[in-house]
Amino acid sequence: MTRHRTTRLLLAALAATTLSLGASSAHAGFAESLPKGTFLLDLQYHFSWLEGAWDNKGRMGPLIPVIERYEPGGGKQGTLIPDASVRYHILAIQLQYGILDWLAVGLGVPVVLRTEITPRLKWIPGDFQPQMGRPYSESDFWEWAESMGQPRPGRWVGNRGVLGDLVLGIRLRWSDWIPAFEQAGFASALTVTGALPTGRPADSEEVVAAGTTMWDLQTQGNLSIHLGFDKRFRTELDDRLTLGVEVFYDWFAPRRFDAPSGERNPLLMNFEPFIGTSYVIDPGDFVGASFQADVVAAKGPARAAWISGFDPARAHAFPPLLTLSVRYTFIHSCQTDYRSQSDLWDYTQEDRWRPGYRNILTFTALFSFLRLGAPLQIYATYRTLSLIPGRNARAADVFTAGMRVPAKFW
Repeated sequence: MTRHRTTRLLLAALAATTLSLGASSAHAGFAESLPKGTFLLDLQYHFSWLEGAWDNKGRMGPLIPVIERYEPGGGKQGTLIPDASVRYHILAIQLQYGILDWLAVGLGVPVVLRTEITPRLKWIPGDFQPQMGRPYSESDFWEWAESMGQPRPGRWVGNRGVLGDLVLGIRLRWSDWIPAFEQAGFASALTVTGALPTGRPADSEEVVAAGTTMWDLQTQGNLSIHLGFDKRFRTELDDRLTLGVEVFYDWFAPRRFDAPSGERNPLLMNFEPFIGTSYVIDPGDFVGASFQADVVAAKGPARAAWISGFDPARAHAFPPLLTLSVRYTFIHSCQTDYRSQSDLWDYTQEDRWRPGYRNILTFTALFSFLRLGAPLQIYATYRTLSLIPGRNARAADVFTAGMRVPAKFW
């Protein structure tokens, strides 16, 4: 194998698996804020699966390009197809607090429970080889690699209970300062979040591996800025519809990674002599917009229980029993830059992270039992990048099950 060609296989760390797992997918609207003095504990379980990627022409293909092998100065040995499959299991713990009715802060703690990557390597025989009397078979190819001390890449399982990047956030609902907004049923909020580098990068010596940083998970940038607007139809539609729009920008900070030295994979992962002991990735930033519709499917009865102070009016102001939401998100991703001692290696990596875009659909069902006198909300979300074609983007799907518990102590 040529070293630069096999780099495409080595990138089976396969980032972009769990794009945007944030709690916003479970919230109704883009401008909601916790009431003053209220805590909200949000527990989320995310299961993400990834089987393919949209190429530069918007066609679905394998996560890693095929690798064509040729005899030195001779015919084609065959084609190696890395049809990789990735699974992520993540627990996200979020705690939010309403400092004022229009100002809230939050902390997010993602914990990767388990990651599984299956290379599923396939082989298509090439030209007839006179010295062998037949084309190269798959076993012929890997026997040659193993004779050089290189094992065949197998299924990788890791990240058992590994911490991701911690997220700190603040939301300012500035529309509360303008009475005309409230009268017209409009609300707007500015949300800023920042990530602390507490996650673990992928093992540089493994052929297939994945880390738990924002770069690996593609959850959000190291700094994320969102501006959202909501419109409630209180009188026209009996307050059963909310339409929202949000624009956002995500900045990813450059990160330095150790270069593989071939300690466990001498043929596939020995880049240190060519690129140096380390290299820097400057990820491409995100810019995009979301559009959402929240429909109240069932308001439910308003019971004057202890959580409303036995006040019927306060109970009636609680969220409805069942809200169904659909969201469309468009994300443009900028070019990712690699910096090492090898310009050719940098170019090879950057070719896999060219500018592109993602089209994301998110469907959420939110059950709120506050009106019934129980401080509990549960929800389920399905988020997909595989239904609408994108470009230079991984087509990940994510299922989320969550539970939120509000509390007020003063």
